[in-house]
Amino acid sequence: MNKAPDFIMSTAAPRPNLSSYLSQQIVALIRDRQLKPGDRLPSARDLAAQFSVATPTIREALRRLQATGLVDIRHGSGIYVRRDADRIMLSNPSLGILEAHTIMQVLDARLLIEPHLAELAAVVASQDVITDLQSILDMAEDTLQPPRDRYIELNYMLHVAIARASGNIVLTHIVQSLLEMHATELHIVDPTSSLAEIRARDHHFHQLVVSAIADHDESAARIAMADHLTVARSTIEARLTQ
Repeated sequence: MNKAPDFIMSTAAPRPNLSSYLSQQIVALIRDRQLKPGDRLPSARDLAAQFSVATPTIREALRRLQATGLVDIRHGSGIYVRRDADRIMLSNPSLGILEAHTIMQVLDARLLIEPHLAELAAVVASQDVITDLQSILDMAEDTLQPPRDRYIELNYMLHVAIARASGNIVLTHIVQSLLEMHATELHIVDPTSSLAEIRARDHHFHQLVVSAIADHDESAARIAMADHLTVARSTIEARLTQ
């Protein structure tokens, strides 16, 4: 399992109530200024001055937001919005690296939700949506070998696009939050298989799901997504129980 970033491993978390309040204020600032993903926030020093707190305190609030995936802190560059502030957010800022049982629970939650969303997508997806899904698949085909980060990004994009294609915004937001609950840990592979083999298998399941959605075959879409996540769960379980 990957080592946790230093800010996640820390248990200091001074003045948690104030940090929580400041996190909410920063979210409100993002909304008020209508900042979008990629937009830059004021510096930690400027935010501390604005809210009349010490800089280390505002940094703790920013780290809470980074842990939920709302902001991206780039050392030497600045603080950037990572996703829309109006998204429903399930990630827990106090969580560090996920424990084994929590990783399995994330997969169990996805198994309850994503097959249903794939089924809905097969019913309502327009040709434009289907074309977009196929485009993501085509890009993913080029990432079955390392670099790892791009593969994880495209996997995320595809699962979110399928969820969004269902038309159920609430469940789409939940899927996004589940995927963001430490995406790296959710890509742990069975040591008996190579990374390329795991990616090729996942890509095959992705093709089955998208093909079923394109054919408007809701039963096939549900089954393909359920099979995909069931096999992924078994793979991760095998690795975690080593």
